Amino acid sequence: MPARLALALAPDHLVAVRLRGLLAPRPAEVLSCPLAPPSDDGWPALEEALRDLARELGATRGTVDVALLRRLAHARVLSLPPVRRGELAALVRRGARRHFAVRDEALVADAVRLPLPHTGSLAPALAACAPAALAETIAAACAAAGFRVGTMVPAAAALAAGVRALVPSAKFGRTAVIACTAAGPELLVLVAGQPARIQPLAAFASPDHPSLAERVLAALHGDEELAGCGVIAVCGAEDGAAEVRAALLDDERFAGRVASNAALERLPAEAVIALGAARAGGSAPALLPESILVSRTRAAKRRAMVFSAASAVLLASAAGLHLDGVRREVAAIEAKRHEIRKPVNDALEARAAVERVRGRLQTLAALESAAPAWTGEIAALARALPDSAHLRTLAGDSAGMRLAGVARSASAVVPALEASRHFERVSLAAPVRWEQGDAGERFDVAAFRAAPGRRQ
Repeated sequence: MPARLALALAPDHLVAVRLRGLLAPRPAEVLSCPLAPPSDDGWPALEEALRDLARELGATRGTVDVALLRRLAHARVLSLPPVRRGELAALVRRGARRHFAVRDEALVADAVRLPLPHTGSLAPALAACAPAALAETIAAACAAAGFRVGTMVPAAAALAAGVRALVPSAKFGRTAVIACTAAGPELLVLVAGQPARIQPLAAFASPDHPSLAERVLAALHGDEELAGCGVIAVCGAEDGAAEVRAALLDDERFAGRVASNAALERLPAEAVIALGAARAGGSAPALLPESILVSRTRAAKRRAMVFSAASAVLLASAAGLHLDGVRREVAAIEAKRHEIRKPVNDALEARAAVERVRGRLQTLAALESAAPAWTGEIAALARALPDSAHLRTLAGDSAGMRLAGVARSASAVVPALEASRHFERVSLAAPVRWEQGDAGERFDVAAFRAAPGRRQ
């Protein structure tokens, strides 16, 4: 069964916390065991201790988050140029021997920018480093015991994260955190939950301050920067450092400003640090060895390739589904078109018939507008003809007309038409004749329409 562990690791002991919960892990069980210090050949005692932990917890594999205590890693708040995270780590690695008391050996180093107020071009950052060989040894021991290293952080950053998780009020204002570990007491000043100062306190008794509580109170009383700030004692209930909490609660200067709860009173300082290693996330500098970084880079590339291939497959599937949908829509449209084809054809034929009728009407209108108006000529003709004359036929064109009829005297027809202003060049088109049964003489006259100017 896989397990999730958090370790607070010192050269001579470790404290393991079994966690429950994924997004906000909480301590479920605390175990501790002594260790033999690491050697040049590795750290077999750590590997054996982790195997024992796995057997005791019934875990065959799992993830472990590691917090390196003071003698294994170094951490300080430094003022560094405002560069990117990767460049910040390289800057700390190059200047590690200037900022930390370390030997001339390969180091793993990292730094995170702190959201604290500052002036000038330099900004505060929490920097940390550890021997690269030690980090590789710890990772190898965890892997040999069946555990995968999730993160590896310095104890100061883990302590800040653990305190924020257990005491939410530490995220606001200024807070002095007193952590009493096996390596000695340590002061961590938090500003808005972020480490602003890391200071080891006196670990050995003196004639003036023989007890641990007296040494801690003396250090706090002598620090004017801590006047008025809240205090959190991370000591636990089963170690000798519990007297520090009692002394702080009894001290007049800090009365009413000491935060405490059941978890702080129950968990030893190393357990709070181990919990903070699991809760720190990206707010703590990571001291992971090169082998883990390379492995994670390769895994990230593989995941990116898998995601890219999956994206291509999903894109092709989406395109295929879209194409299938388009084909279904086209088939539906074709079926609908086939269904309405006859009504549409009928409508088109009706429209064509209407267009033909409209064309004919337009042609008739054009011919009508271009044709001469005969109303006036017929009226003039009726007025001009003698009363005894009547027409039998009348034919006309754009130039004139030809009329045939019967009159009592055909000779009177021509002068009568010539007297009208509507006609000119009036003449007989055929001889006048008389037939049996007629009431007069038959005439056949041709006349031209007068020009509009002569009709005035």
